[in-house]
Parts: sequence; structure tokens; C-alpha cells
Amino acid sequence: MTADAPPARVTRAWARILEWLADYTPPSYAALRPGASDDETAELEVLLGADVPEELKALWRLAAGEDGVNGSGLMLGDWALMPLDAVAEVHRRQMALREELGADGPAPWEPSWIPFCSRDPADTVSGLYLDGRTGEVYRWSGNGERDRRYESLPAYLELMAVSLEAPLTAAGPEKPGTLHGALVWGPPDGESGERWTRHLGQAPPRHPAKTLGAIREALPRDERDGFDERRDALDLADPDAVAAFLDHWWGHAVAAQEKLEDDVASALRGNVMAQPGRDLAPQHEAALPPALRHRPPAFDDIRDALRHESVRARFDQDLLNAIPPHFPALLLRWWDIARLMADPRGDRAVRAVVSGRHDARKAR
Repeated sequence: MTADAPPARVTRAWARILEWLADYTPPSYAALRPGASDDETAELEVLLGADVPEELKALWRLAAGEDGVNGSGLMLGDWALMPLDAVAEVHRRQMALREELGADGPAPWEPSWIPFCSRDPADTVSGLYLDGRTGEVYRWSGNGERDRRYESLPAYLELMAVSLEAPLTAAGPEKPGTLHGALVWGPPDGESGERWTRHLGQAPPRHPAKTLGAIREALPRDERDGFDERRDALDLADPDAVAAFLDHWWGHAVAAQEKLEDDVASALRGNVMAQPGRDLAPQHEAALPPALRHRPPAFDDIRDALRHESVRARFDQDLLNAIPPHFPALLLRWWDIARLMADPRGDRAVRAVVSGRHDARKAR
């Protein structure tokens, strides 16, 4: 596959999008579903009765849909990336409508039209589909409208990546911003618009937001019960008590994150005693690819599990610099790192170390 092939362009664009989501909008990043296996996309093709274009398969290998945050999706244009079961259901529904209308007039849907985005995770009346014959992206709506929006899926994702990375140049009416910590293309209407903050390209935050939810997510799991107990006893009508509570636990969260970064940095320097990914919460353990759960995997399995290109580049460099006698230790070290990245806290810590933000903090 050449670098300019559509699947390769999709992979590169999605890597840029993923890095941005992880840095700026952790709730949206966490709402993405794991990638689909080749068997799962093959089963979907059977249900559709049509081939899925390779560029769409490439996207689904990286993320097979999203759960959304507060009823909103993260895709450019304020769309939500559809799970595969929703893709099959929308396609089935549209093909049933085609059968019902018969041969009179233009066909309302073609077998090669593969939906991949909807208005939101629960609303599939309208959305975007990929024309498998031309490679173009179209919008569909419940009243039968079909209009071309993008020349290709790679072009759509590349425009999304650029709009996030350079938001002041974002094309189209929707601009990237945040609402309750999640990515929302806006400005949205009504009260949500008043709480929405446009993203202007500022540097990513180093620490969690000073809110109850963000602080709790940034705490180690063995500290969350204590946080919950004291939060439930807090008098929310007392602003001084609330401020003191937030300051106290935010300090705990920051210290825990910096300690985790120290452990990751030590592990990447080759300290075999540093094993930050071994104690993984059950819900994060369940999210690991099967090859990483119960046995030392192959190097390729580890690389595939590293969701960010910057981390993969560091892995590739470590592997290139290693000599064969060091391969077993290198494999165990990166297996540990890959496991740790299944936990959002670990994901942030690994990226902070690999990007150099951790060293910059230590130097100050």
C-alpha cells in the first residue's frame, strides 16, 4: 500500500485526530469504541450484501464507532461515528425502503452506499455515507435528500484533522470547541451554546480540569472510594467548602499523575523494576486486544495496540536500537506500556513522557 493510497491517508489522518482528542477532550477520546477485526468487517459485508471500501475498513480497524458524550458526536460537521450494528441497521432500513418504493423514479438507496456517520449516537435518520463506487462522501436525510459533501473519506478526515490542529482556519460553519470537556462542533444552539467554549489552538492542558468529574477520573482507582465518600458528605451550598475540597483532591490527582509519569519514564529508560502497567483495573483489562491480555505478545501485536503515532515512533526507535540479547526485556517493557495505555491515566502519562512534556516539567 502506497503512502497516497486512501487507506494509508485515512490511517494518518485518524492518528492526528486521535492525538488531538487525547490531549484536549479526554471524554470524547474515551467514548471511541475499539477497532473492528477483519472478521467483524467481513460479517458486516455479508449483512450488507456489498463490499466495504478499503478506506472505510481502515477507519473501522482503528475505531468501530463511538458512544458519544452528552448525546453529541465528535466527527466534523457534528456527526457521530456509527457502530457497526447501526451501520447494518441503517443500510437494511434504506434497502427495505427501496424495495417498498419499487422501480418508479430514482432509487433512494444503492447497495454500495455504506453509512458511517449519523446525526448523533441515538439518531440515525440522517448522516453521511460513502459511495463505494465513486469514493465520494454524501449526506442523507430522512426526507430523501442526497447531496455530495466531500470528495472522499480521506479528504473528510484530513479536513477534520486540520480543523482541530489549526482551528482558526477551520472551513465550514462548524468550529471545534468543548462542552463539559467533550469535543462539540459549534456553536450549538440554546443553553449549550452559552456553555460551549471555542477551541482557538491553545496548548493542551497539563493537568485535569478542576471539576469533580475530571478530578475523580484522574485519581488512582484505590483513592476513588475516599474521594466519593468525602464528596457525598460535602455541603455543595458552601462555596468555600467546595473550593477547599476541589483544591485538596486536585492536588492529589496532579501528584498521582506526575508519579505515574515518573514510573513510565523510568520504565522507558530500561528500569526492569518499574512496571506501571501491571496493576490494571478490570474494565481496562477487558478493553485490551486479546493478544495483550494473558501472554507475552509479539512485537507486532504490541505496536498495533499503541494508539498514537508518536508512541509508535518511540517504540520503533527502541526496537531499532536494541540488540537481540535485549529483545526479551524490550518486549516485556513495551508490553507493560501497551497495557498501561488501556487506562486513560496511563495513556496521558505515556504521551507526556514520549512528547517531552514530562522532561520539561522536571526541568522547571
